[in-house]
Amino acid sequence: DTTPEPAEVFVHGVASGDPLGDRVILWTRVTSEADEVEVGWVIATDPELDDVVASGSVVTNADVDFTVKLDVDGLSPATTYFYQFEAEEQASPVGRTRTIDDQSPTRLRLGVVSCASYAHGYFHVYRRIAERLDLDAVIHLGDYIYEYANDEYGSIRTYEPPHEILTLEDYRTRYGHYRKDPDLAEAHRQHPFYTVWDDHELANNAWSGGAENHDEATEG
Repeated sequence: DTTPEPAEVFVHGVASGDPLGDRVILWTRVTSEADEVEVGWVIATDPELDDVVASGSVVTNADVDFTVKLDVDGLSPATTYFYQFEAEEQASPVGRTRTIDDQSPTRLRLGVVSCASYAHGYFHVYRRIAERLDLDAVIHLGDYIYEYANDEYGSIRTYEPPHEILTLEDYRTRYGHYRKDPDLAEAHRQHPFYTVWDDHELANNAWSGGAENHDEATEG
């Protein structure tokens, strides 16, 4: 296992996504007791972060659950980049991402995943995807999280929060719980993701008339 241990401030790791030919989204979350936190960032063409192509700082707070989401532009197509965040004198793991070839592509190699029920087992497939450095990106087709309570659907692992998620705070906690999984964190650290929502991001078997486990009287 070559995954770096996450710093105390960056226990949710780093991630990138939605790459275009000249830009990519960079993401992290800060764990802090402060009211707001200044987060520095850097992106470079080498894993040592010596050849810096862009850098800056942003302020995050509880309104956005102490997350940071950057749309970094001015990049070159079909290029691998490395990035890192810094806050409260701690550095995040170094992430790896890649822009797409939007000029004259001759190949495209994608990892495709879906339906990651944390309660049903372990995320070995994410680990295998993280090891495939020949991928251009990963497409997640949805059901990235599941909204159930513990022991409602799968019982190998337990969730945070333990109840069915309904509120914004619930959803933030559940996503944060998933992001602490080391195999999922490593897949995000190594590859940019394109993500699609499916029903379990909201409620099981959701449709225009409701959802299978949706009680309008108690769940809005």
